[in-house]
Amino acid sequence: MEIEEYARIAAAEDDHWWYRSTRAVMAMLLAPWLAGDPPRARVLDAGCGPGGNGAWLAAHGRVIGADLSRDGLAFVRERRPETAPVCATLERLPFADAAFDVVAAITVMYCVDDDRAAIRELGRVVAPGGAVLLMEPAFGWLTRAHDKTVHARRRYTRPELMERARDAGLVVRRATYAYSFLVPPAALLALAERVRPHATPDAGSDVERRTLDPVFARLGRVERGWLRRHDVPFGSTVAVLAQRPA
Repeated sequence: MEIEEYARIAAAEDDHWWYRSTRAVMAMLLAPWLAGDPPRARVLDAGCGPGGNGAWLAAHGRVIGADLSRDGLAFVRERRPETAPVCATLERLPFADAAFDVVAAITVMYCVDDDRAAIRELGRVVAPGGAVLLMEPAFGWLTRAHDKTVHARRRYTRPELMERARDAGLVVRRATYAYSFLVPPAALLALAERVRPHATPDAGSDVERRTLDPVFARLGRVERGWLRRHDVPFGSTVAVLAQRPA
């Protein structure tokens, strides 16, 4: 990912509706593993980027943020003292087996060279009974200019991401799509970019589009109400919650 995109994310990830909504989904799915008073979870923010998710996770325990990008880790060191930054490739993590209770990889695997090896590493470093949460962009036909900006290599369907988790020896506990309300506008944007690829000068920067933030934030809250008891059959994101067998 380019340093300019890390800067955009760092500037937006505390208050942009998508990041706030995603953390609410993370909190809901990971609740059994993040509970505890005092907070004692050992947490890995895999592919931490500028560190916003790790800063939020730090309320629940000790967080290490791993990322290959020194540019991303520079933002962590400067702005996120709650997270201990480690420069590492996710395909070969410098941690002992069973070192973490919770591993979160949020919109990371779609940019990794060898996603299967990376997910196997997440399965290795999570403790027996611990949780691995993967949230990734869904459906190749939703690919847009932003994917190129972040050097994306793939998108996933729910069966594909579930298969990756199982291949790593994990047991899938929950698999669902999210952000169903984003599919129509994302599909229209993808089509428009293919038909007129140079029509929108800022097509590669999703985090700077803020006009519909209040609307999307409300729709996100409504969808999370459904997600508490039901899976969502389609969406722009796929989430897989998996567990290492005890």
